[in-house]
Amino acid sequence: MKLGAGTIILQAQGCDSIEGSLQRTRCRTHADVGDISPSGDPVTTNIPSYLRLHRGSKTGSTKVVPPHDPMRHFWDAYSDVTGWRIDQRASRGESFELLPAVNAETTEIDGMAAVSKLAAARLAELAARMADELRRNREAMRRQEMELASRAPILTSDNDRAQMADQIEQTLADAAAACRCDAAAIYMLDEETQYLKARVVHGLPGDRLEVHARPLRGSRADLEAMVRDVVAIEDLDAGSLETWNSPEPFASGICAAIHSEGVPIGTLWLFSEQRTEFRGAESAVARFAAAQVAMDLASASTASRNERVEAREPLQDLAQWQYESLPIGASVAEGWRVDGLIESPNDWATGWHVWDVLPDGTVMIAIAEAVDRTVKGAMGAAVARAALAAHTGYRHTAEQLIQRISDTIWQTSTAEQLMSLVYVRVDPESGEGELVSAGSINAMIASRYGFRPMLERSSDPLNTHIDARPVVKSFRLLRGETLMAYTIGFGDDGETQRLLGSSLRDAMQLIDKNPLARIRRATAGIPLDQERGAVTLFRE
Repeated sequence: MKLGAGTIILQAQGCDSIEGSLQRTRCRTHADVGDISPSGDPVTTNIPSYLRLHRGSKTGSTKVVPPHDPMRHFWDAYSDVTGWRIDQRASRGESFELLPAVNAETTEIDGMAAVSKLAAARLAELAARMADELRRNREAMRRQEMELASRAPILTSDNDRAQMADQIEQTLADAAAACRCDAAAIYMLDEETQYLKARVVHGLPGDRLEVHARPLRGSRADLEAMVRDVVAIEDLDAGSLETWNSPEPFASGICAAIHSEGVPIGTLWLFSEQRTEFRGAESAVARFAAAQVAMDLASASTASRNERVEAREPLQDLAQWQYESLPIGASVAEGWRVDGLIESPNDWATGWHVWDVLPDGTVMIAIAEAVDRTVKGAMGAAVARAALAAHTGYRHTAEQLIQRISDTIWQTSTAEQLMSLVYVRVDPESGEGELVSAGSINAMIASRYGFRPMLERSSDPLNTHIDARPVVKSFRLLRGETLMAYTIGFGDDGETQRLLGSSLRDAMQLIDKNPLARIRRATAGIPLDQERGAVTLFRE
């Protein structure tokens, strides 16, 4: 079951609601109510990584909570094994001053120690580097898990992520101190509300985060807290060890529910090593801490949504500009019609098409597409379009124009901004024309009798070299024929070519002045995995 607003029934493995589970267990706070039989099978269900933080205990280790400073244990073992210890007063960066180990069983003489001083120094240096890397990795995980706490990327700044993690971690520490408890933890529900997974621990070993998730079914204390908001348990061992099914082996504890929009999403636990009769004040603190954690997660989730909205606004502006600037199919000269299409899996496109009647009376059509499929590519395509508009106002050949566009892209962008482009000029009186192609855009001419490809090979995209190296093709378009240029998004194999050619042929047989409509129908069943673009020039 997914979390949402309204009345919620939490179920585990297709069985009971929270209320039903509580009724069958006949649960009473501070009471011995007999056994519950929770599942003891290892849990392999994928659990969302809501949050995983660790805050070590500031007090000394106890009989319940084992020490959890692996580096301290390592340096103790280092001294015992090598006979040397690090002089902390003299250590600077990667430089170490070694002294004989005071408590080592080996002789405190270099020549008689278990390990030579030189070897011990090298080992210490390597160990220190690994320790630094371990600390960096832990901090990176801490920040990343903070983002996952609300099921979405939240904060783009490392400082913001660290600050939020510190804030939630400090909430646990303050709550534990206020309630005279020794440890605390947060357990988050999975998306199906079947399992609880530790995501934050304070005063517990860090490896508690790696423990398998525990089933909600049979977790009496967690279930009761989700119904009553908070439950204080004086004796977690009352009756059977599994009566309350505490996630940690402590004597007493308080469990408070964490809610999001009125729906439980997890629990907050405060643990005490000594049997403690908690008062109303401690329960209020636990309830307040759970509410504070919920507020922190909600705030982070809201920040995530706002960032996504802000990020989409420029993209929406780009998409709107592209849509408004694309020409509409029309008659460009007597007996000549043009049309174009772009189908993109995104709101924006990395390609464009244009047409116009040039000052010398010739008809021009062009289609382009960036090799880069990202927004960066769309910006590069806009540069190419602006260059074409700037260079078509004066006399030129098709090959000259393609070189001028290439020069503009070369001077205004990086080498990664590659552009495929086809430029066509046609004399409307004779139908004779010239096509210049750079990149992977294909072209064909179709009539009622069939179709013929115009390009036998592709060429390098613009901006690959300082000098454009296009393919130049002369042709003559007869009455009743259509020239179509199309991007690689349609496909570049023989089957795609036959499909498009056959569709154009059928359109010419029906004297269809809008052949792209038939192309759209013919390709409607092809998954739109990549942007598709096409432009047609039809001579009536």
